[in-house]
Amino acid sequence: MKYRIDIRFIMLLLLCGSVVAACEKEKAVPLQALELDKNSIEILESYTSTVEVISGNGDYTVSETSLVEVEIVGNTITFTATENYGEERLFIMDGTGRKAAVDVKVIPAVLSADDPRFYWDGLIALEQANQWSTTIMGNKVAMTNVTEKKQFVLSWNGEFAVGVKPRATLRIIGEENKQEISLTKLEILTIDRSKNLCTIVFYKEKQKGELVFVLP
Repeated sequence: MKYRIDIRFIMLLLLCGSVVAACEKEKAVPLQALELDKNSIEILESYTSTVEVISGNGDYTVSETSLVEVEIVGNTITFTATENYGEERLFIMDGTGRKAAVDVKVIPAVLSADDPRFYWDGLIALEQANQWSTTIMGNKVAMTNVTEKKQFVLSWNGEFAVGVKPRATLRIIGEENKQEISLTKLEILTIDRSKNLCTIVFYKEKQKGELVFVLP
């Protein structure tokens, strides 16, 4: 009888030791460095841009800002530009105090200027000596940079005329990957022959893009 009690006591000690070791191992999980998918963004007035946390420890906050409004959902941080223009450096922090910098630049809306431009995740000046060229093909416009091996193709169903266009897409072609985005809405706002410019706005849910290009 005594032999059985001793064995049970030893087994109990071993079990307790295993539990303690497991707890210590769980506590010893190393903290992660705070890393973002991008460290600089350009946003047009009233538009949004997102930054994804690719490595961190949760409970994220953003330092005080005068240029943008901030919304944090999980690992996604959405910045919405206000009517204030300028540049500032913000800091994203996690619950452990680790932080990473994001340089934010807010610029006036494309539609406030007559300069040919394309805007989606960033601003590209068109008709400039910067290797970007524009090709117009009926119901399709392509912005291509051969040097960077990158192309944006905006297309829609229907004729090239002012109005909302159905089944619009934005295709982004890079050196290593391709992405096709089904747009929520695309509208040709103006075809202005006096300025020889066409203006298009397009949306993917809350994200808005704009294109101003020289007519053929």
